[in-house]
Amino acid sequence: MKEIAIQKEQLLEKEFAIKNRNLYAILLGSALLILAIIFFAIYKRNQFKQKQLQKEIDLKDALATIKTQNKLQEQRLIISRDLHDNIGSQLTFIISSVDNLKFVTKDANTKLKDKLSGISTFTSETIHQLRDTIWAMNKSEITVEDLHTRILSFVEKAKNATENIDFIVNYNIDKNQAFSSLEGMNIFRVIQEAINNAIKYAKATKIEIKIDKKENQFVISVIDNGVGFDINNVQLGNGLSNMEKRMSEINGKVIINTTKKQGTEIKISCAL
Repeated sequence: MKEIAIQKEQLLEKEFAIKNRNLYAILLGSALLILAIIFFAIYKRNQFKQKQLQKEIDLKDALATIKTQNKLQEQRLIISRDLHDNIGSQLTFIISSVDNLKFVTKDANTKLKDKLSGISTFTSETIHQLRDTIWAMNKSEITVEDLHTRILSFVEKAKNATENIDFIVNYNIDKNQAFSSLEGMNIFRVIQEAINNAIKYAKATKIEIKIDKKENQFVISVIDNGVGFDINNVQLGNGLSNMEKRMSEINGKVIINTTKKQGTEIKISCAL
């Protein structure tokens, strides 16, 4: 009986020890779980704070960018207004003065008259270029529709200044897509140069301007049915060099396809 009592006591001690270990394990596990929850809550709170801080920084940067853009736009408007009011009026005065000189010197020799006519023409072209620059400066961005309208206006002037040339303008692109003012201005200048070259040198009867989009590229082609030239045996003049320079400034490119007596295509492209 005594041995049985001792065994029972030993079993009770073992059960008590096991219960203590289990209780310790439960308490330790609970403590670790609570610590894990606390650390996770702290981590999420810090993460939330970082996100909030980043949002505040982004908001401040956005407001600073908008403020800078507004200041730049104000400066552009001031400069364009000064160009229009001051330089534009001065150039107009020069044209008027030259025309008066042509009238006063009507008995002068032909060389002098040609010189005065050249000054008048050059000044008129400068005024047109100035207006184009003011047009670009007044816009934070230039849409395809803006560009299309400007091209049509230039083509109308070209029609009035030339004879026996049929101009065609086709487009196949969303007119609401836009460029920066620099991109739009450079593209327009290159198109002007291409059309002027076709008028002056190609002896063409048809000049077609195609505005298109291929994949993510904005593509404009100026195609004439003129005399063409051998591109391998002709040095690129200032006009073509200027085209390449303007397009390189906006990460674009110029491709010239031409064959003697089969016309010329000047294709410009840049990313949209």
